[in-house]
Amino acid sequence: MSIKKSRTVYFVQAGNRYGENVYFPYAAGCVAARAWSNTRIREHYRLGHFVFLRDPIERALERFEEPYMVAFSNYVWNFEYHKALARAVKARWPGCLVLFGGHQVLNDSAAQLEEYPFVDFLVHKAGELPFERLLLALLDGTDLGAVPSLSFRQAGGAAGPTGEIPCTGCDFPSPYLAGLFDGMMREHPSLLFSMTIETNRGCPYSCAFCDWGPVRHRLLRMPMERVKAEIDWAAAHRIEYIVNADGNIGILERDGEIVDYVIETRRRTGYPKKFNGNFAKNSDETVFRLNEKLCAHGLNNGATLSLQSLSPAVLENVGRVNLTLERFRELIHVYNRADVPVYTELILGLPGETFDSFSGGIGTLLAAGMHSALEVYPCELLPNAELSSPRCREKHGLKSVRVRVYNKYGRPENQDEIPEYTDFVCQTNTMPTRDWIRAFLFSTVVQGFHGFGLLSFFAIYLHWEHRLPYERFYLDLMDYARANPSTLAGEQLSFFETCYRELSQGKGERLMCYDPRFGEVVWPLSGALYLRTAWETGRFFEELPAFLGRYGMDSDLFGQLLRFQRCMVRLPGPLPPWQSFDYDFPAYFAAAFAGERPVLEKKRAAISFPDRTPTDNWADFAREYVWYSRKKLVKKRYEVEYD
Repeated sequence: MSIKKSRTVYFVQAGNRYGENVYFPYAAGCVAARAWSNTRIREHYRLGHFVFLRDPIERALERFEEPYMVAFSNYVWNFEYHKALARAVKARWPGCLVLFGGHQVLNDSAAQLEEYPFVDFLVHKAGELPFERLLLALLDGTDLGAVPSLSFRQAGGAAGPTGEIPCTGCDFPSPYLAGLFDGMMREHPSLLFSMTIETNRGCPYSCAFCDWGPVRHRLLRMPMERVKAEIDWAAAHRIEYIVNADGNIGILERDGEIVDYVIETRRRTGYPKKFNGNFAKNSDETVFRLNEKLCAHGLNNGATLSLQSLSPAVLENVGRVNLTLERFRELIHVYNRADVPVYTELILGLPGETFDSFSGGIGTLLAAGMHSALEVYPCELLPNAELSSPRCREKHGLKSVRVRVYNKYGRPENQDEIPEYTDFVCQTNTMPTRDWIRAFLFSTVVQGFHGFGLLSFFAIYLHWEHRLPYERFYLDLMDYARANPSTLAGEQLSFFETCYRELSQGKGERLMCYDPRFGEVVWPLSGALYLRTAWETGRFFEELPAFLGRYGMDSDLFGQLLRFQRCMVRLPGPLPPWQSFDYDFPAYFAAAFAGERPVLEKKRAAISFPDRTPTDNWADFAREYVWYSRKKLVKKRYEVEYD
């Protein structure tokens, strides 16, 4: 049977571009793969191309040929672009059907049909089965009310959402194995495609800040044959980067078999180069072994031990159960001893958090041994998360601000002319906006000065020898910078405080930082603080004694520790081949990183730096050490010789 040209269906899942690196439109591909596995749909509909780049609207329109339907898979990073393209499609082809699905579509409401008059259908939650049944219903002219998880227009207003199909399995066709992305690779040979895979779908947890919470159900497993075939496909197509979209890698026993298969495939073929994802929340020995294997074969940069908050009140409010602090400390030491980079994440702005609990929580993490990398994210009100509900907003006094979403590590010219937006919590019942600004600045100071190693060795020494809490050290630094605005620290903190103040006012232009000295890259503020300070390293360390002198350290030890701290800072260009000290700083800090009580011996030690970066170029250095190797910075490798 010939296929009517008017029944051409196009899919849109526009993604960000990182230089020449882009992602396959996996979610849209899954929906299309299921539909086009149906014989009747293949006979009566034509599958058009996938829009996966944020091309100018007119250019995107030029590639459509009399579309019957354009289906959009929506996320926070592409929703505004999708709305603009959908509006333009409807204006040029009024009879074309426009469908919205994805995480930006409300789970239990048809209200967006009223808000967006250019949209004809909303698919709620998982889209494979509803979309297939919608195409069949349109083909047969049957009742749309019988299509599950659908909202649609009808005389008198919007109808839906219709009832959904219970999730009983995940045996869906793979868009990769179905060949749906082969055409885009041929059409764009210069692009480096990254790949998303699922081995299971669902999450057993109900965190209020996550939009998976409302659709909590048991884990549904993809067939192992599909998982392994997709890994083989990646190797055959020389895909360097795979991100695993599972919510909790390591939660299932078979996850070890999958990791082993990735490693064996890499050994045989050289691909993939990286395999990253979200590991199980309550990390255990299984998760450690998986991370250890991946890191040993260069497939992963490190492990995540996510906490989001250390406040019991916050955890109760958001329905989260963390590892115990003792278990968290044990795991950090296990990872450190195995030389597996590890980092943790916190969310700022969760209900119940105060400035003291937040800053104290960061201090507790550092005291537990988390010196390598800490990521702090603003609490984002996702459309389908429980925290976004009117009930939660009122109960916890949540005030949000709408800010622009930037493509972290993207090129500044790629920050699209159609900006994307999201809603950040900037005030709660327990954290006024002024404390939110101060807390965000504090987290940036800790990440920039401690995580990147600018002051970490002094902070560690003072913690152990002077019983100075880590949070007190960095709060002291903030007070010093504010009292001495003409210092480098004062200038930098004033700049970043302005960034957060503007962010709280909805200006949102300063969530990321572009500085041409460090390449054509938009940096997160913590990385920008490190780079801007490291650029003037000499000035920074000349001014530093005025701050550190308050702690009354022995003058000889202070001078040598200052020299050790300075030579440990990552910079482009060569260092002297060796540095000699009268104190065994290498053993002292190695013990601290391993979670042991360090003891400083007066013992002559010389250190050299064989792994120094060979480049004198700040842009290359920033890309390599602030972007690619973020989790490894503070544990700088060096060689030691003793007299």
